[in-house]
Formats: sequence, structure tokens, C-alpha cells
Amino acid sequence: MAAGRVLAAGALGLVLAVVLNAQQLLREAQQKPFGWERDTSVAVWEPIEDVSSAVGLHLPRLWADEALGRSKPDPGASVGEALQVPETPTASGGVVVAETSVIGETETQSTPDVASVPDPQSQGGSTADASVDPTVVGATPSAQDAPAASVPATTIPWFPTPAEPLKLRVMGDSMVQFFGDTMVGLAEATGVIEAETENVLSSGLTRPDFYDWPERIIEVMVADDPDAVVLMFGGNDAQALVVDGQIARPFSEAWVQEYSTRVGHVMNLVATDPQRVLIWVGQPIMRDPNYDDKMHQINAIYAAEAAERPQVHYVDIRDLFRGPDGGFSRYVIGQDGQRTDVRLTDGVHLSTIGGRWLSEVLLDELGLFVDLDSGGPS
Repeated sequence: MAAGRVLAAGALGLVLAVVLNAQQLLREAQQKPFGWERDTSVAVWEPIEDVSSAVGLHLPRLWADEALGRSKPDPGASVGEALQVPETPTASGGVVVAETSVIGETETQSTPDVASVPDPQSQGGSTADASVDPTVVGATPSAQDAPAASVPATTIPWFPTPAEPLKLRVMGDSMVQFFGDTMVGLAEATGVIEAETENVLSSGLTRPDFYDWPERIIEVMVADDPDAVVLMFGGNDAQALVVDGQIARPFSEAWVQEYSTRVGHVMNLVATDPQRVLIWVGQPIMRDPNYDDKMHQINAIYAAEAAERPQVHYVDIRDLFRGPDGGFSRYVIGQDGQRTDVRLTDGVHLSTIGGRWLSEVLLDELGLFVDLDSGGPS
């Protein structure tokens, strides 16, 4: 075949691939941090996606995703009308317009101000105690041994049975991908829990324009009415967010205020049932010091918001995954005294074993409120 025809065929194939995949490419562009690069990418892909959707060229990709089990639930706009949500200010969201200004940003693009937030070591969470040897996971006190005072008076102990199991939902970002299925397996092994998990990669609470977790959570609360919920966010949230049409830089005063409002709003969405328990999982210690500092500050917001709500139980897991020197390590000493690989090479996510450790801790936390052993009242 002539070289010209080969190039033409290759170019045609590339164009078809782009058009067929335009919807996903637009989503990836929208996911980018706010700035000129995102604006440019969105401006390029939006018209292409419009054409692709208008003529149905996006459908083969959707059919393939559904066939492979990769379809993502589409939160309905009318779902929120079915749930009576406590009166909490709804977090600002939306897509940035070209002339959006930036809160807390100077002309020299200096480092954003970091607002003062509470230390997570002094807030909420019954699992990770600072007095425990951080290098030995076996030394972490069981949630079953926690003082009775940690159980809120508004919560009535449950006695689920195989006939009437407790409904547990585990939801969040990519961190949930690495322990959610394990936790579901351990939970269902009790014989008294019906569990499901779902995660959305690259998602969080700062970018509802990419994925609207509050809307999805409303949908799950209405459709499934779970008895207990485990949520884990934060890994993708240390980025700018929109406040009243303006961009707030990470950890500026406006950012902390808005992010705290969003976290509290999500907690309130789950707490619509006074007997439902929400376990909010903090981020573990991270390898990169700058990233770890951001996660530490985000954890402080979670702990502060959870402390204001008796149905929300914040679990600090930083000590659970500390290495022998007190910092990040892929290897932590387990109950058997052996060095165990608990983190992935990216320095962020949990390994299979790390996911099991976390799942066991969270089930212990759930055991504060639910009898997971008797299968019913004695």
C-alpha cells in the first residue's frame, strides 16, 4: 500500500478514536485542576463531544462500558426531592468561566495562605491513639475495648441476624478501590451484614463538576436506606474549588470554610436517619511530605466536622500505617512481628494487606454499635 494511503488510514483511525471517545476525553479535561490548561482542554473537547453525542457516536463506548461492567451510576437531578435534608448551606459548585477571579491569589502566585485548623490528633476518632506504638499494628486498641462513653446516646445497639442483616455501604474515591471489596468480604463473612461498595477514581468533594458525590449519596440513601455507611475522600481534594463563582486556592481561608461546609453537608445527608451510623475514614500518612501535609490538614477538617455530629465517627488511620521511624513506610510490623507490605509503590494507596488491616479496624469501629458475633440478642 502506498505510504500516503497508510498515513491517511492512520489519520482516519485516529479521528474516529477521538470522536468515539470524546465524552471520556472531555471528562478527563474537566477533571484537571483549574487554570489555563484546563480551560484550553475543555474548550477543545466540548465542541467535539457535542458533535459526537448529537450523532450518537458516543454510544459504542457506553455499550462497551456496560458490557464490561464499567458503567457509572448517573445521579438523577430529581432524587434530592425525595429526601428531607437538614438545612445546611449547599456547597458551591459549577464550571469556571473564562474570566473567573481567584480568591487568595496574588500577582506573584505566592504560596496560598493556610488557614488554622484543629489538630486531628485531638479530634474525634476512636481507632488511632497517639499513645500506641505506631510501628506495630497489633498494638492498636480494638474498638471493642473503647470506653462506653464513645458511643453516642442517640445510637441504639443493633442485633442484626441472617434473616434481617445490617445494610452497609462503603463509598469514596480511589482509596476505597483498594479496600472496599475486602471490607465487603469480611463484613459478609459475619453472616449478619449485607454490604456493597462503590468508588469513582479521581473524584472527591472539591469538584462536583467532575463527579457529584452529594447527589450520588442522596440517591443511595433514598434507594437503599443503609444502616451504616463508610465514606473516604480527600486524596484528590487538595486543589482549588469554586466559591460563588470565584476560585479559592487550596487551604486559603475561603477554601477551608467552603470545604468544611461541603464535608458537613455530606455528613448531614447520611445522618437524615437518626439511627444510621456514618464512619468517616481519614487519609493515611503519605510518602511525599508536601502531599502528606495537605492530607493532614484535610483530616483535621474531617475530625472537626465529625466532632459536631454524634452520628459521625471519624477514624484517624495515620498511626496505623506509620513505619518504624514514625514516618511513611511501605512496610509496617504486623501482629505476627513480621514486616508487612501495606502500601503500593505510588506512596499513596494501600496494598491488599493494608486494605485488609483497614477493613478490620473499620469493622471493629462498627462493632461499637452493632453486635456482629451473636447473630441476634441473647
